[in-house]
Amino acid sequence: MPFKWLPDAELDPHPRLTWLTECCFDLTVMALYRKEEILPADYRLDPGTLVVSNHQRDSDVPVLTTVLCRRRGFHIGFPLPFYATREDIFRRGFLRDLLGEAGWPRPLPELLGRVPLLWLFRIVRARPMRRVREFTFGEALAALVAAGSGDAAPAAVLRESTLRRLEATLGRVPRTVRDTARARLGRMRVEEWGLRRLRLEALHRLAADFRAIVSAHLDDFAELLDAGRVVYLAPEGTISETGRMRRIRRGPWALLERARETPPVRPLSLSYDPLGPGRLRVVVKVGETFDAAHIQTMRDCNARLRHELLSLCAVTPSHLVSRYLHRGPAVFSFEAFARWFADAARAVADSPLILDPLLERRDPRDVARERFDWLVRRRLLRRDGTAWRNGRSRGAPPGWRRPDNTVTYLDTAFEELLSLDPRLAASLEP
Repeated sequence: MPFKWLPDAELDPHPRLTWLTECCFDLTVMALYRKEEILPADYRLDPGTLVVSNHQRDSDVPVLTTVLCRRRGFHIGFPLPFYATREDIFRRGFLRDLLGEAGWPRPLPELLGRVPLLWLFRIVRARPMRRVREFTFGEALAALVAAGSGDAAPAAVLRESTLRRLEATLGRVPRTVRDTARARLGRMRVEEWGLRRLRLEALHRLAADFRAIVSAHLDDFAELLDAGRVVYLAPEGTISETGRMRRIRRGPWALLERARETPPVRPLSLSYDPLGPGRLRVVVKVGETFDAAHIQTMRDCNARLRHELLSLCAVTPSHLVSRYLHRGPAVFSFEAFARWFADAARAVADSPLILDPLLERRDPRDVARERFDWLVRRRLLRRDGTAWRNGRSRGAPPGWRRPDNTVTYLDTAFEELLSLDPRLAASLEP
């Protein structure tokens, strides 16, 4: 009896398990996030579509999957995409290194690192995509061992600056490259730009294999598109660490070139709204599918993708709060904040930018009061007589770990959105 709850069940080797996994993802996202969806009226996910999005958090893929697939009750409306995923998660020890970097107590990463994950990646349709630019130092060491340089002395393949780092981290330089790969390198193991730590001759030794593997991965995704499967790719290649969209990589253009027929491209963008009470809000705006057959060069392709993804980002209350805290006065009243907040929301609504539907459903001044009270509870605002003092650290680096970091991250992201309408940027100075 055919399984009808998954739209492409006949193409899946384990359709019931795939269906169950997607339902679990959907329920988990519902439990952890308040999700706002903005979709075209005639939305559908056609076979052979290349889906692209911006990339801000590790949660991007589960969230966008629930939007794309449209579960209704037991039925999933559209097929799960095949995901281009960082290659290192398929390697033994990835979970151990990830949890160790996150600061988990030492026995737990060692224990959980033994849990096999390949079965899960196959079920959720994750496929590896080698990332040369983001190759970590640990991955570079593993590649050297695989290429036959495991018994070489580190001084023969690593730069002098790397040898000094090793000595400072371990107290000595290990005898061989294989010993170095097995050592407890801590944060150094997962630092990006690992290939830059190699001597030029060692890098040349790996280059041919790297190119062959990257080409094979791209061919795999192109074949999926040719077979009518949906493929997801983050054009930035990795998470934005600053809030600003990173440079578009070569991957999307390579897939458009390699597919027998140019696939339709469906862009979407995620905008997070973390500076407020309750579960983390996220706004997902799905754009119209566009035909990429007329795009002639990688430069034109990258420019089109960048414009599409930026123009689909919604301006959330957290963007406005971040701009005021990052650029506004050191001391202010609630009335001044609420007045600016409401004026800014109206200005965005009258511009080409997309305004968070929350600010269309509710009075912006009510939202401003809610966010103001939350900022006070988080001690980002402190009482200063009859007014309030901005209590965040002006020098906080961008990130998601603490509200101070989030303010810097979202202000940078908002500044980039304002580049789409420079006149609006001038009118939103606090």
